[in-house]
Amino acid sequence: MLRSKPLPKGRRASQGISMVEFALILPILLTLLLGVIDLSRAIHFNNIISTMSREGANLASRTSQSSESIISVLNFTSAPLDMHAHGIMYVSRIKGVSGGNNTVIAVVEEQQRPKSSDGNMTLSSRLWACPSWTSSGVCNIPASTLSRTVTLPFPLTLGGEVYFVEVVYEYLPFTGYLIQTDLDLYSSTFL
Repeated sequence: MLRSKPLPKGRRASQGISMVEFALILPILLTLLLGVIDLSRAIHFNNIISTMSREGANLASRTSQSSESIISVLNFTSAPLDMHAHGIMYVSRIKGVSGGNNTVIAVVEEQQRPKSSDGNMTLSSRLWACPSWTSSGVCNIPASTLSRTVTLPFPLTLGGEVYFVEVVYEYLPFTGYLIQTDLDLYSSTFL
């Protein structure tokens, strides 16, 4: 039977020091690893919502599908995002109308979001805040054009229409104990 020889006294001490150093550095390394994983996950989710807003604007402007069906289809394809619990999508139709004195103003003609049970209703549109919603997710548009005026990054012609699709997602990081706030990922597309 083979017996192992005891390690010299100096070598045993250096192994103990190495274990203590590893125990001290391990939490820092794990925190960095979780941060990298969280950042890559946030980038992945942001890419998904960017694609959703582009596809939504494309579908809204090129098909005769209702905004409700477009939102439903895009929410269905949004995995791994949980849009029903943490996200919301807005589809707005904006039209150029006469603002008097030969000026054209952009006004919201229609705005749709999911039904009240199909999204995080605390996340609002950054384009325009609808004063009241129906239970089916359609905005009750006010009659006055002044209350529906929005600013676009480009001029809109008289009678011209553009669709504006917004996707907002409440990102919940793994490292929530370090970052005390939730992050709202946002993407919008005009078409």
